[in-house]
Amino acid sequence: MRVVTYDIKSVRPELPVPLAPAGGLAEFAGRWLSGLRGPAFSRARRANAAWAAVAAALGLAGTLLPGPWRVALVGCATTLALVLLVRAVALVAFERRQRDFEPRWLDAQSELLRRHTFEVVRFRLHEPDGRRTYDLDDPRDVDELLARQERERSSGGAGSRAGVQFLYRAGGTEGGIEGVAEVVRDLAELRLLPGRAGRGWAWIRFPEARYLRRPGARPAQRVYWTLSGPAEVAVAGSPAGAGSGAAAVPGSTGRAR
Repeated sequence: MRVVTYDIKSVRPELPVPLAPAGGLAEFAGRWLSGLRGPAFSRARRANAAWAAVAAALGLAGTLLPGPWRVALVGCATTLALVLLVRAVALVAFERRQRDFEPRWLDAQSELLRRHTFEVVRFRLHEPDGRRTYDLDDPRDVDELLARQERERSSGGAGSRAGVQFLYRAGGTEGGIEGVAEVVRDLAELRLLPGRAGRGWAWIRFPEARYLRRPGARPAQRVYWTLSGPAEVAVAGSPAGAGSGAAAVPGSTGRAR
């Protein structure tokens, strides 16, 4: 089954789950008839039940009325019942197809999330006496931060907590409104990559991030990201001065805005 993910610029905290791609004209026509615009199968079944009640009411009314009214109402009720039968069968088939498509789409969209780089807009250390902001595009701030990270790793005690704010595209389209998200990690746990901050801006990436289903209906209608696991932050400076072991990172998937 073909799996199509959202565009790279659409990586954001929550995404609607698309319907499985249509498999030909017949399936496309069946989906149009079923009225599905997303994987809201429970809502479609409730709509079918409501229309079935309408069809039953028309049929009952037709038996109580004389002449032409009876023929017209019974004909409407019969036609509506046939349409609802086709919709019910189509919904069963589409739901089965969606259940097969959903985990594949989740894996593909999660892989896109793991490869994506987000532009860092603020990096702050939470210290006992307050907060300190570092400019990750300034080699002097980066050198100081690397030295501090090395000291905290060597001490083995409680270290600083780093808050990293980054941009994502909220609208999912070029020119869409940008949102700001933040993750918090121990400074010693961050993987700082000196010399990798190309184009004059620092970025962050989450190699083990993934999208998960929202609780509730199955198949799922929406998913949300979880940014657990390690975080890689590209900063200014020379790779030769990398106390954190700057290794090669797969090609950036582009700026977050």
